[in-house]
Amino acid sequence: MEYLYGIQIFLILMFFFFSYLILIRKNYYLISGFKSSTAAEQQKMIQAGYPRAAGKMMLHVAIVLTIGFLLQLLHVPYAIEGSYVVMLIVLFIETFLMMKKVKRKSQKINKTVLMLSLILVIIVFAIPFMPNTLEINRDSFEISGLYGEEWTFSDIEDISLYDELPEVMIRTNGISLFGKHLGKYHLEGLGAGKLFLRSNEAPFIVVRTKDSFVIMNTNQSDKTLESYHQLEQAIQQNTDN
Repeated sequence: MEYLYGIQIFLILMFFFFSYLILIRKNYYLISGFKSSTAAEQQKMIQAGYPRAAGKMMLHVAIVLTIGFLLQLLHVPYAIEGSYVVMLIVLFIETFLMMKKVKRKSQKINKTVLMLSLILVIIVFAIPFMPNTLEINRDSFEISGLYGEEWTFSDIEDISLYDELPEVMIRTNGISLFGKHLGKYHLEGLGAGKLFLRSNEAPFIVVRTKDSFVIMNTNQSDKTLESYHQLEQAIQQNTDN
């Protein structure tokens, strides 16, 4: 299961599970501030509808994430990213409404939970912007950073530039966000390999090995071409030797 799908599925199951425990099983002690309240305060919170509001919020978030996941499977662009944005909107609005129903101590806890959720989403969105660097060594080249790997020149069968890439059949362990594609993918006609794409715009450097491939580019076509010529020259020199 790929990284991003794994996070999405985990969040969906978590929010559905906790909404079930609160709305159906009425385990209100799972709600921040409820357990530490007195019996009288707990009764007031129940009468004010705070526990059910908390359970419904989790249910709504689970539904939003599920819709985003299903749309992503249908190849709708940025479906998962959009679901995270909608999730944050739901969390902010419904948490704000919930805080009016509870005491001040619980309000602080809810704000903390909200901030932690925001940080989680920011981290997920920031991952694709972590840099990958092409490093050319004496008898190999390496791409450092997330999903990085090293390939020896002796295993390389061909290097070329593509103006258009084959269709992505499946991501086996990768991230696709904001037009960036990182990790392990299965492409039509090429099989399984790795992508390090910082842009959907050509050109694309395609290096085919004996049993796999690696495709890379940068945000700027001139830098991609420069990297291609450097890598091509290094491979040719190694072959001549």
